[in-house]
Amino acid sequence: MDRATCAYPSNRSIEAAHNVGNLVMFIDDDIRESALALARIEAYLVDTLGLLERQGMAGDDVRALASDDRVLDHVDMLGETLENLRRRMARLAASLRE
Repeated sequence: MDRATCAYPSNRSIEAAHNVGNLVMFIDDDIRESALALARIEAYLVDTLGLLERQGMAGDDVRALASDDRVLDHVDMLGETLENLRRRMARLAASLRE
């Protein structure tokens, strides 16, 4: 998911559009950041499920997981990156119509 370091098949539509190279790189970055946020949210959910399935669940463990604010940061990051992605995709769509 990184056009800056990986080879991708050529896309005639993107190649024909003018001045979209940087936009496509920003879109790639939004996709990468969204995937990272999703992975971190999923890890939190997996940890929560694992805690609920644990035989010796302790209140301190539940409290520690419940008070972990980092997952909220990841949710916020996901919202921001998805909004950026949608906005940039709209700009790309407009460039492809020209």
